[in-house]
Amino acid sequence: MKNIKKGIFISIEGPIGVGKTTLSNILNSHFNSHHLREIVEENPFLSHFYTNIKEYALQTESFFFFNRVKQLEDIETVIKQGKIVISDYNIIKNLIFAGLTLNKKQFHKYKQVYDIFVNGLPQSDIIIYLNSSTNTLMKKIALRDRNFERQMDKNYIDNLREEYEYYFNKRSLKHYFGEKTPIIINVDNTNMDFINCQKDRNWIIEQVENSIKTLGGI
Repeated sequence: MKNIKKGIFISIEGPIGVGKTTLSNILNSHFNSHHLREIVEENPFLSHFYTNIKEYALQTESFFFFNRVKQLEDIETVIKQGKIVISDYNIIKNLIFAGLTLNKKQFHKYKQVYDIFVNGLPQSDIIIYLNSSTNTLMKKIALRDRNFERQMDKNYIDNLREEYEYYFNKRSLKHYFGEKTPIIINVDNTNMDFINCQKDRNWIIEQVENSIKTLGGI
């Protein structure tokens, strides 16, 4: 673990297939951090969700939400110990996906539950927001070839990208995070290759290191 002055919580967000897990693995290796990985394939509703979104949206989003709440509760002690935590998701993604998939009545109730449970949980100090073109995302989704993603609809990904852009504009960030708005590192990942390009990898590591220093770490 690198010498740090305070615990720093870093999360990575962006639409499906943008490379969140890949980047979190790279940063975790560099910083020797505590790695928080999103539970995806364990969701028993996910395979049904992509074939019938309207029918399985609430079950799918609820499973994800309560698993993420438990994970965030578990890292609170780690952060207090002065360690860096790197997560391949941010809890706000629950609102992004729920807003896209739930009907208005369901979303209203879901948002009430979200506000109750998220209040008091560890919040990210830094969010790396990755985005790519829809075509790039579709290619990456096809390449990783997950069973439940093989019927992925391009329009769904396009709408998801729009939702992310809405949530990560300055006005929305201020609304959802208030005075504790995290440092946001915006990255267009369309033409970047963090795995094979050392220049790209060095660039993102430098951005994160500078942000950590701003917060009093390293």
